[in-house]
Amino acid sequence: MRAAVLNGPFALQVVEKQKPGLSAGEVLVRVNYCGICGSDLHAYKSGLFPFGMTIGHEYSGIIEEVDPAAGEVKVGEKVTGIPSLACGSCFSCRAGKDNICENMTVVGVSREGAMAEAVVVPAESIALMPAAMPLELGTLVEPCSVALHAAKMVELLPEQKVVILGAGAIGLCLLLELKRRGLERVIVADINSGRSRKALELGAWNVIDLEQEKLERRIDELTGGAGADVVFECVGIPDTIKDSVNLVRQGGTVMVLGICEILVELFFLGLVTREIQLKTAYGCTKEEFREALEVIAANPEPYKALVGKTIPLEKVSEEGFVPLLESGSAAIRTLVKIN
Repeated sequence: MRAAVLNGPFALQVVEKQKPGLSAGEVLVRVNYCGICGSDLHAYKSGLFPFGMTIGHEYSGIIEEVDPAAGEVKVGEKVTGIPSLACGSCFSCRAGKDNICENMTVVGVSREGAMAEAVVVPAESIALMPAAMPLELGTLVEPCSVALHAAKMVELLPEQKVVILGAGAIGLCLLLELKRRGLERVIVADINSGRSRKALELGAWNVIDLEQEKLERRIDELTGGAGADVVFECVGIPDTIKDSVNLVRQGGTVMVLGICEILVELFFLGLVTREIQLKTAYGCTKEEFREALEVIAANPEPYKALVGKTIPLEKVSEEGFVPLLESGSAAIRTLVKIN
């Protein structure tokens, strides 16, 4: 079967691999679509993932084979799947926090991924898609579920002014989730004007184009100098994490979703004396993944706006990864069509 593998920085190739076999409780999914996300781009630049690993974790497809121990799932069913595979027995899993499982493996990161003609995953990790739901939208369940998980961890009230830093797929899914929860005064800031326009189209109260405007000055104007009630950091770089603390009001909340691998220095005197709540969120639980699927299925139109161009697997490097890196834009998901 064809599969996209990383063999080092900027070394993405489509190769032939043997079709995987099933172990107990697993299913084989014939992959139709796989999204290119920010972590894939990061690995492409850095060579972070194991060499020779098939990448891709935001996928949708049709079940083609089922192990007898896989339960009630059937061949021919339309599915997507949570990429983070929890052990089910560690302290976090027993506490209902399988998103931070101590023994987690991740599709496309630490086990064979879904940017291939087929992927094998545990049956318990898949979620059945409604028949009317386009397969393309199955690739958006994962970023939507990450946004849903983060929103659940913060006390949100309709009258609050909320700032989202970063209008990538997760930032835009978070915008849609906050609007679904009744918040209307959501401000989105991004350095890419195309992503800023997309946020405005999706209903942001205000957008801040960081190529044209000063972030703190504009937030002061929009909040009357008080600062935001909640700031969601969806970028994952030191500067935006530090900005988040400066943008939030006294007693406000900063929620960091962005994955930052660099040391971040924060002035904790200001955090403590202003009683700022600094929280973090990672991934989602299996239940939240299925909830996110229901959210998209119930109102698919705004999520369709997040799907950009679709490219064939053979062109994944030159038409997918390279343009995304050059433009710095992952706001509209590029999908790889495989089957």
